[in-house]
Amino acid sequence: MRGRRLTWLAGGIGLIGSGVFGMSTSALLGIPGASTVILLLSDLSWAAAILLLAIGLVREDSVVARKPLGITAAAVVALWPATDTLVNLAAGSQLGPDAAFWPIWGYLSWVVPLMFGLIAAMQVARAGVVPTPWNWAPLWALGIRTVTSLIPALVAVASPNTFMAMGDVLPLLGTLGYVPITFGLGVLAVALSTRTRSATVPVFDSSAAT
Repeated sequence: MRGRRLTWLAGGIGLIGSGVFGMSTSALLGIPGASTVILLLSDLSWAAAILLLAIGLVREDSVVARKPLGITAAAVVALWPATDTLVNLAAGSQLGPDAAFWPIWGYLSWVVPLMFGLIAAMQVARAGVVPTPWNWAPLWALGIRTVTSLIPALVAVASPNTFMAMGDVLPLLGTLGYVPITFGLGVLAVALSTRTRSATVPVFDSSAAT
């Protein structure tokens, strides 16, 4: 149990750190290169946390019980944000904004994390390692993230004028969707690591001493 406590505690802190870095990028947009560095730190914190929680220090720590499908899906979920950031940086310096590459990459950037995130979340739910009902938390967070990212896109397609008029409000939905998958799951992992610890503390039975 000690390994599980460390795994879930470190993973939770990594997710929270990813959230802190990610939400700090907007405050550094005026500083050349600073927002990119912070974004990469967020991506790396996310990747390290997800991989640690998926693999675990030992098999019993793994939230997907080290099942190959769960590990593979979690690895894609972990590494995709950093991949997306690096591709955007590399392609942005080579391609213009009207290049045919961008719509294709934008589609992949939405579909791939959603597809593998759903697989990973279901593997966590079915593995039986995370206590019920919290084993469903990744699926809840993914659902919130998906809905909050879909709404601005749907509004933009259905009513461009409304989208422009709500230009200051709609981006907040993206932030709201970002909170559950970083801060929410991070705090939950830390809380469960504490719960696991308390569950393993020996209790002195006074009746046995009499």
